[in-house]
Amino acid sequence: MRKFFISISIICFGLFSPHMLSAAPLNAKEDRQTSPYTGYTRAHWLEINEQLIAGALNYVNPETGIFSLPESTGAYRELEDFRNENQARIMERIMVGVIIYTTATGKDEVPGYRGSITKPFINAITRGTDPKSEGYWGDPDPNDQIGVSFALGIYACPERFWNPLTNEQKKNLIKFFQKQSFNTTYHNNHYFFHLFATSLIEKYGNGIDSNRAHHTQMMERLLGWYRGDGWFIDGNNRGFDYYNFWGFQLFNQMVYQYDPVWKEQFGKRIQDISSRLLETVPYQYARNGGHIPWGRSLTYRFASNAAIGWAMINGNSTLSPGVARRILSGDLKYFWENGCMGENGLLNIGYLGKNQSLAENYIVPGDPYFAMHGLCCLLLPENHPFWKVKEEPMPADIAGGKVAVEGAQFSLNVSPVDGDARLYPAGQPFDRTIWQSPVKYNQHAYSATIGFCLTGEGGEDIGAGRTGYSYDGKQWMYRLRSRTLFIKPDHIASVYHLQSIEKEDRTPEFQKDELITHTLIGNDGEVHVFWHNYPDPLYLSVGGYGISIPNGDTLQETPSEQGLCIHGGDYYSTIQTVCAPEGNLYSTLLTPRKGWKHTHLFGGLGAYCSWQSKAGVPPHTPVVVYVNGTKDRVPANVKINVARIYDGLVITFEGKQFQIKIID
Repeated sequence: MRKFFISISIICFGLFSPHMLSAAPLNAKEDRQTSPYTGYTRAHWLEINEQLIAGALNYVNPETGIFSLPESTGAYRELEDFRNENQARIMERIMVGVIIYTTATGKDEVPGYRGSITKPFINAITRGTDPKSEGYWGDPDPNDQIGVSFALGIYACPERFWNPLTNEQKKNLIKFFQKQSFNTTYHNNHYFFHLFATSLIEKYGNGIDSNRAHHTQMMERLLGWYRGDGWFIDGNNRGFDYYNFWGFQLFNQMVYQYDPVWKEQFGKRIQDISSRLLETVPYQYARNGGHIPWGRSLTYRFASNAAIGWAMINGNSTLSPGVARRILSGDLKYFWENGCMGENGLLNIGYLGKNQSLAENYIVPGDPYFAMHGLCCLLLPENHPFWKVKEEPMPADIAGGKVAVEGAQFSLNVSPVDGDARLYPAGQPFDRTIWQSPVKYNQHAYSATIGFCLTGEGGEDIGAGRTGYSYDGKQWMYRLRSRTLFIKPDHIASVYHLQSIEKEDRTPEFQKDELITHTLIGNDGEVHVFWHNYPDPLYLSVGGYGISIPNGDTLQETPSEQGLCIHGGDYYSTIQTVCAPEGNLYSTLLTPRKGWKHTHLFGGLGAYCSWQSKAGVPPHTPVVVYVNGTKDRVPANVKINVARIYDGLVITFEGKQFQIKIID
């Protein structure tokens, strides 16, 4: 890490990209009449599916169904979780795309691969579930998650994935499903993996126990994690992130489609939850098509499409077909054109291109193929309105807008200035500092256009996008496990407890020491207002947006009287002190640790600007700072007025007044 700073003193008064990655070429022709925003048609979806299938199958042994994907390199390889299930997991996730393709087209081959595209998977499953085979998997490990794709193949395309099996192979597979049905599982979205084959066990198991009563309780528990506005916490993980899309919404809809018993019992609740989600989903996508990245498992990329796609399949979508296709085609196109398929023909670990700094320690090389779930729209017939009607605009295409999503404790903002989509988490109850949760869950804002800095699994904590504090000005701690005070579309407030690392001798009466933050959400940037209630002065800080500096580029700084703007590649990040004690403005460039290559979600080196107080700041002393991140344009200078009132501040930002109470 390299850090640079300039000193600045502000006195309150009166009224005061990374470079584009190469995309695999497509032969399908754009249709700007039917798809004026993306140009994409069903032919593009099919061709992308074909290329993903062919690319992956070039690494498979067709007789065994075992994939030999390139191993991870560098330091990340030492962190990977190499449980016994991983080989089957790789195969299963790739299989999803094959199921979708064969069901949608009736074909068993794709350009770029010679031979049946289903046979390797049939071979793997029949060998793996046959106790007499040398390829037998044995009893599943505790918490093993394998089997959902096998079940999906039988549900969606039995003529390919069930009928060709011999009676003995069918019995072996059903027995495997039963073992998984009674297996232990993590107390989160993994419940779905163990209950999804229930109706298949009952239909083909000749009376063997499906464990339905237990799984009905699990369905109740899963639905009990619902928190409103279409959002679930992920069980004992407690967090809000995209598992709401590619976990809860995806599997709720697949249960709705394939299990008539649970459809009758839970279908209305699933419909209602889906409709609530879709009210605000359009605000999570930027004009460039990309969704807002935040949380873990982001290497699943366009798997986020699955929630909307399955709602459309089941007739549960409250979005018009034109808006739905605009969103889903835009997201697929965003990842495809930004190099999600590598030169090796694979979906590699990463977000845009290959980037192992993004991955959690449970991610293995085949896991990015969970993205195949995002191609589920191909299960809609080609004459469905989803494919035939004209694309309609989403908020980023027109006037933008702001919405509060109280159920998930965040606000969303689509800027009318440049169509960026941003998410502002007020409360984040994620209870463990693993999986890089500080940078992936606890920043004050997440941007679809800007992304964020990261340091890789096991890397140092950083202050990009977060408020922070220090007892001595040397050891810094940053926003973590925030609690919501209130959420409005353009104003959120939260609080988080101060860690007592340097003050362990403090009595329990001081356990309420907190840092209070307000974020005023503008059309072009945000104002952060924060203070602490610790009895002694504390050093305070706040970081701006983390931008990507492409390898080979240099970080450029432009200081001003009240702020600092940094620039690299196509990206800019700015911070401007509005009302603050004497402090320093820093520019930080994050260089990778040994064995790692990137320090930004989009690849390249991450950089951010920040403000730190020069001395301890007394309690209840507000700091007011403006931040913004932009692409392809220099951030505009803003005028923000701050007026002191008897118990706080009145801040005028973008023509609106915000009253903030400091002292109760």
